Amino acid sequence: MIGWKYAFVWMLVLAVGCARRPADTWPLRLNAAMTERTESMPVHERAEYESGFKDGAAMVHLALKAGMRPFRPVLDVPVRPPRWRGAVPEGVQIEAFAPVPEIDAATGLLRYPANAVTSGAFARGQVDGFSWALAAIGQTLVHPVGDVVLPSEWQPFAKTREGQDLDAGRKTVRVLWAPGHLAWARKERGFPGLRTWRAWEDAVAPAWIGLTEQALWVESQSGHAVALDLESGGILKVLPAVHHEPPPTERTLESYKEEVRREFNDPEFQRALTGLRKTAESGQVDDLLAVAERLSGMGEEAEREAYTWYLKAAEKGSPKAMLRVGVLLFHGQAVTGDRVASRAWLERAAQAGQPEAPDVLKMLFQALE
Repeated sequence: MIGWKYAFVWMLVLAVGCARRPADTWPLRLNAAMTERTESMPVHERAEYESGFKDGAAMVHLALKAGMRPFRPVLDVPVRPPRWRGAVPEGVQIEAFAPVPEIDAATGLLRYPANAVTSGAFARGQVDGFSWALAAIGQTLVHPVGDVVLPSEWQPFAKTREGQDLDAGRKTVRVLWAPGHLAWARKERGFPGLRTWRAWEDAVAPAWIGLTEQALWVESQSGHAVALDLESGGILKVLPAVHHEPPPTERTLESYKEEVRREFNDPEFQRALTGLRKTAESGQVDDLLAVAERLSGMGEEAEREAYTWYLKAAEKGSPKAMLRVGVLLFHGQAVTGDRVASRAWLERAAQAGQPEAPDVLKMLFQALE
């Protein structure tokens, strides 16, 4: 009986020992990898390098825990100049900036400059620590960039302002632009819609856009065709601008303006407008909006008058009019621009329940902050 009791006790001890969590070997592996690299390093650089190595390795470790992809630290990444945002004041010359690829082709991760503290040993350690941890535990984070090809079809960017989306098989993308800011909403069959944005270096809207399964292509006015990663917004590839033949039915700006002038001066249009103005003397919000909306898009002079009617409706509490006043003041084309007043009206529109106001406010002002 005694022998059986001892056997039972030993079995219990073994079971408890096996149930204990295995020791965390990560610190040991990390220290061994650092020691291997710092043995021949000068003493004054060693501590800084080790600190950077731990920092770089932690980026991979934490990214895996959080379920997100980290940026990859690299040396010798060109430092970008300050971005120009907003309308360009008269007489100010902006130096053209050539875009460069921002995504590491071997891993598919966005690159960013490693942090050089003093001697640069920290930056080297950060790069080495990240690379070591990526190879050791982060293989699931690696998605190499495949062959990035040009779109078979391009679309003038002006068409996106008319609500025309880009379509590439399973993907559909709608692109928006504001000074210093490019954004897009994408849908893939079977998946929920997603939105992405990035700072856009040019102070003017893109000229052409295109879509492939791999990338959103944006052709700038400065002559670059840039491939953007649909998910992260990082630049995948940069090529010289492609020559485009305008669609045969495409109207020129001047022909469009002339068409608008003819419609505005048409006697029947003017009679209808006179009636709407008379009705709006009542001061009713719906009547004020009816005049403003009839004038919108009918040329610069008509837009200026439309603004005065929108302003009257906004002052009477119309959320729709508040939104329009805010947008017109932001762009400052038909009326004198005023960004402070623009933000105030857009915030009032959002508070009043205008559904588009929060997105418009974010779109216009996020790139400026």
